[in-house]
Amino acid sequence: MKRFYLLIPLILIALGFSCGKKQATPSARYTAFDKMLNYAKPLAFGEDSDVYVFASAKNWQMLELLLRSSIERKVRLVYEEAYFNLIKVELKDVDKYLQYKNLLFIGDLKAKDEITQYILSSLNPGYPQRVQQSGGDLFTARNHNSRDQIILYLLGKDKNSLSNTATLQSDNIFSLLLKRYGERQAYQAFRGKVIEAGFWKPYPFSMQIPDTYRLYSNDKAGRFLSFLYRARIPDREIPDKYISVYYEDMPADEVTADWLFNKRQELWQARFEGDTIRKENLRSEAFKFAGYQGYRISGPWENQKLVIGGAFQTMAFWHPDSKRAYLIDNSVFFPAGDKLAILLELHMISSSLRIK
Repeated sequence: MKRFYLLIPLILIALGFSCGKKQATPSARYTAFDKMLNYAKPLAFGEDSDVYVFASAKNWQMLELLLRSSIERKVRLVYEEAYFNLIKVELKDVDKYLQYKNLLFIGDLKAKDEITQYILSSLNPGYPQRVQQSGGDLFTARNHNSRDQIILYLLGKDKNSLSNTATLQSDNIFSLLLKRYGERQAYQAFRGKVIEAGFWKPYPFSMQIPDTYRLYSNDKAGRFLSFLYRARIPDREIPDKYISVYYEDMPADEVTADWLFNKRQELWQARFEGDTIRKENLRSEAFKFAGYQGYRISGPWENQKLVIGGAFQTMAFWHPDSKRAYLIDNSVFFPAGDKLAILLELHMISSSLRIK
């Protein structure tokens, strides 16, 4: 992907005026994620990816391997990265961590250890009865102690029931944490204005793109649109971020993982001076995007000509009403740091896509 380290001005969004009188206009911000926070609560502490775990030594010994493999969930992009980092902490320090972003409490009713007693004092009185009947359950609280927080309580009737419940709920724990992580990324991305709605009139879709992104490619004949975020002053600590959309007529659904790979390869080699991806390095999966079932591929991209590379994810789906296939790509160039969190941010922005 071609990268020029030039000083590039940000997109300027003009405000509409008529006959010298200011007209009422829709909000220039995308506010869908504002309600995630509770501003009546104090600030949350901790990194978005750190999860602080409270569990007895026996329960942690029993569940650590399962929970780390399911919740931390490592993926290979340019190199291996993890979504989350589980940090075991002691109940005696609970007051220190009560305002942190991600907390996980683990207990079983039969053991009656101090962590289980703490969980019981925190939950609705009817929940333990549910656990006695079902064998185990997962309970959540949001923004309980701080404005941006999720607390998870994994509770079993006894040790064996707790183990079974952890096996059943581990994917759900990951999904809840990932959803919150993505919402945080989206909230930060949309704190400023977005590109004005009028920009999207010529296109069969619309998106909410922060106006810190500039239009990078606009091939109307080729049905390809791309946006770039880049620091005004080149800085290795600030990533280049790309969001691209391509669409084509497709009378019947022919979107497959192979179609996605081949189309992405074709588009990027033609438009970005030799950017390429290698199938053997990629992860491919069925994937739901913007409400439509399709496919996603992700992994490293490279450009041997420019001797650069980075990470990407590309989603594709078929839209039955318009009989079109859509391809949405998120790409990162960031030699100095990890890419996974950036791809999550770009995915959240891209998920604002709406087909007209």
